[in-house]
Amino acid sequence: MTRQRMGFREIMRKIVCFDMDMTLLDHRTFAIPKSAMRGLDGLRAKGHILVIASGRDMDSEFSRHLAELVRPDAIVHSNGQKVTVGEKRIRELFMEPELIQSLLRFADERKICIGSNIGDKGCYVNQEEVIAHEKKVFGDCSREFIDPVNLPDFPLYALAMFGTPEQALEIEEAFPMLKLPLFAGRDGADVIYRKASKAEGIQALLEYYQMGWEDVVAFGDSMNDMEMIEYAGLGIAMGNAIEPLKKVADYVTDPIDQDGVWHGLIHAGIL
Repeated sequence: MTRQRMGFREIMRKIVCFDMDMTLLDHRTFAIPKSAMRGLDGLRAKGHILVIASGRDMDSEFSRHLAELVRPDAIVHSNGQKVTVGEKRIRELFMEPELIQSLLRFADERKICIGSNIGDKGCYVNQEEVIAHEKKVFGDCSREFIDPVNLPDFPLYALAMFGTPEQALEIEEAFPMLKLPLFAGRDGADVIYRKASKAEGIQALLEYYQMGWEDVVAFGDSMNDMEMIEYAGLGIAMGNAIEPLKKVADYVTDPIDQDGVWHGLIHAGIL
């Protein structure tokens, strides 16, 4: 995508895009702050278009309840690989099965944890890392894990890697068609095509709604938010965001646990 960034246009209706994890959803409480929910209600009342833009597939077993809580008009799933407006899918790109198979073989040989969730089941090579991650985050990991040998047979938008930044770089060097934007906690990364981004997904929404990037307000905290924050007419980084994202943002709001979304919306002047 080669669109040049444009200024923030003062019109009534905006497309307001929110990352989910550590932007809307606070991992310390596993809840969306009340002030953020109040902000979402205010956006709806003003007639703005409310969008979740996440690395998650928000239709998955682990994320559907969050989408139902936010009640967005549209969702950019899996870093732009799937885009939905209500029940309508307007963009859908899957990873190639041969590439998935090569990735699994590469990761397995190097003891790197990589894979995906299939429904409520985990499907990873070297699954010990994702189990340790879930125990750290959730305090428990009692769900079932299945053999990853058949993972390439499933239609997948992206994979996930649990491990170190060095391991993410190792995969990027071996598979130049991929990129691995790190999670905010730097303990893993999304595994996506290099050309994929939330901005690509939002572009599909702009064409659908016949609006421009100058009409976009975007909130994020992590590496996979970089493109949408750069392209948005108003890009807002959370106070808890990584430093590179803060540097490209138009505005840095407060952290998630200090009403950052609410204060960012007030700054944007759209409530």
